[in-house]
Amino acid sequence: MQTGWNQAVYMGLRTSTEFELLSHNMANANSPGFKQELVRLWSMESQGGTANDLGQTPTAYLDVRSRDYTQGSLHETGNETDLGLDGPGFFKVQTPQGTRYTRNGMFQLNPDRQLVTDKGYPVLGKNGPLTLNANDQNFYIDPEGGIHMDNSLGDQLAVVDFPNPQGLAAQGGNFFAATPDSGTEIEVPTTKIRQGELEDSNFDATTEVVQLINIQRSFEAYLKVLDTFNTKDQKVIDQVGSPT
Repeated sequence: MQTGWNQAVYMGLRTSTEFELLSHNMANANSPGFKQELVRLWSMESQGGTANDLGQTPTAYLDVRSRDYTQGSLHETGNETDLGLDGPGFFKVQTPQGTRYTRNGMFQLNPDRQLVTDKGYPVLGKNGPLTLNANDQNFYIDPEGGIHMDNSLGDQLAVVDFPNPQGLAAQGGNFFAATPDSGTEIEVPTTKIRQGELEDSNFDATTEVVQLINIQRSFEAYLKVLDTFNTKDQKVIDQVGSPT
């Protein structure tokens, strides 16, 4: 009976985790460049364990959270400071907490004509924060990230990736921080910059609504299983405690 209790409790908690992640993903479904978070079940057979009568060896189960970095679709906005990444990698942003990385290219110009995020954080080029102070107030960003002002090429937008993006630490606000697990940033010259476009979230709302319904049904089923176990255990307790 104890094994049944443990399994039901574990699956109920796992369903709760799935619901938590799905709710977070749904809340960010309209955030440009958002990458949904997933939870997967990994099984690990015990090395050298004794098999049971059915030939099954002891197995441990582990929930592994990961982030889906697949490309979201790009859509035109007509805003010259909106930038979409077509390919892997991240924009670099200077924040009070240090350099952060994002795929949200919804940028703007501050009063000093610096390219900044909606929080006012400077977007970085290869030579530091980008100032788009052209004499004619016009600028153009080519697909390679080159900044063109007054008919001349200035700085270049910094776009980088990591050997292990799964090792990046989510910082909130669609920002990530590098960690020892992510490795050191590297340039990604193959990624193209799409000026006047934004990358959509890679969260598929239609598919995930169905998943939400399945999660709710699973959670209700595990609650019923726990209630059944509890009823049986109570009967055993009552019978043992009753005088013969």
